Amino acid sequence: MAHDERDELDELDDPNAPGWQPDPERPGYERWYDGEQLIGPAKKEPDPFSAFSPAVTRSLRPGPNRDARIARWGLVATLGGFALQQVVAGGFLTGPGVEQISVILVALAIATAAAIATVVFALRALKRAPQLGGRGIATVALVAALLLGLAPTLLLVAIGIGGGV
Repeated sequence: MAHDERDELDELDDPNAPGWQPDPERPGYERWYDGEQLIGPAKKEPDPFSAFSPAVTRSLRPGPNRDARIARWGLVATLGGFALQQVVAGGFLTGPGVEQISVILVALAIATAAAIATVVFALRALKRAPQLGGRGIATVALVAALLLGLAPTLLLVAIGIGGGV
């Protein structure tokens, strides 16, 4: 085994590295260890027989990473913005005296704003993930926001460049 590989393995097994550790006050629960102390609320230990491995389950927790918590809510907002686009595009959301194109533009703007905010907080969360956790949920939020938010963003930019509708 090369020296660099051994250093990587030692780093992963380092009990002083930040990560989820058993909570000594609550058996069956764990808390985020920041390298010095346990912080944040206790979470139930992942079930080793669940669909996801314990490592994946832990990475989907935002832990004390505030940006990961916001990115998680941004994921919900991005999915909501996408659903809103589908409802509006299907003509299910109209009102008397309201032009369809106006409703479509509002839906695109809402979806774009949600996706951009999610991308920003997900990137910040990923930067802080080594110390505060939340890498998995930040990654999921980032990918979803990029995939679902790119189309309405580009469409609004195209409308703006083209001089409107």
